[in-house]
Amino acid sequence: MRIDLHVHSTFSDGMLTPTDLIETAVRKEIAAISLTDHDSLGGVSEALEAGRAKGVEVLSGVELSCEYRGRDLHVLGYGADPQHVGFQDMLTQFRETRHKRGLKIIEKLNALGIAIEPAEVLARAGGGALGRPHIAAVLVDRGVVSKVGEAFDKYIAEGGPAYVPKYKMSAADAIRYIHEAGGLAFTAHPGIFMENMQEMLDLVAEGFDGIEVFHPNHSASRTRDLEALAKEKGLLISGGSDFHGFPGRDNMGVGDVPYALYEKIKAALDGRA
Repeated sequence: MRIDLHVHSTFSDGMLTPTDLIETAVRKEIAAISLTDHDSLGGVSEALEAGRAKGVEVLSGVELSCEYRGRDLHVLGYGADPQHVGFQDMLTQFRETRHKRGLKIIEKLNALGIAIEPAEVLARAGGGALGRPHIAAVLVDRGVVSKVGEAFDKYIAEGGPAYVPKYKMSAADAIRYIHEAGGLAFTAHPGIFMENMQEMLDLVAEGFDGIEVFHPNHSASRTRDLEALAKEKGLLISGGSDFHGFPGRDNMGVGDVPYALYEKIKAALDGRA
């Protein structure tokens, strides 16, 4: 039985609705997923309902953009209470700053002579949290670029002419918010951000409950090192595909992450409750 504890829907920058994600999980024979939209728990109830109907287990999740020692870091929160007022207030602030960032990126594109309207991008977002993939999709629609990756490379990736930095919180604050809402905090794909294992040792000392060990952008050697670190420190292990549903990237379930890891996370959440 396989799991995928890192997938995104239209409630952030994914291309599929939560219901469509469940259909994809069924097609790929994935037993459990976690919906980990950026800055939003809005799609969790739909995913839970669809999962119950189709026999796919769903774990509430969220992904937060953070900063650690001047470097990007993403934090996954599993099992946080969607009704927790303080947690929802924090997510609202994240979404508002994400929206303002998107509008600034559009202004920069307009200044470069690329005329797109905020309404087009908001329609692409479909009521979800506005993100760069939505802007990239509009650039593809307009024929400015041929694919989403080209939009990032040419215009909106870090260092690009239309790039705008995003709002980030500290890793310690993210952990605190997740814990206050009854959830577990994991470092998301740390192999992308952390350059060596000493940095990882320092990072997990911030109070993380687990590490996302299995991820498509982790090398085999980095995966082994992270798994060994998690076991040495008594931390939980998660893994996922970081699935967004982009055309040509049907990677949900990649990595064959075992169901036993999900069982340990559920047990830890039950203990916290």
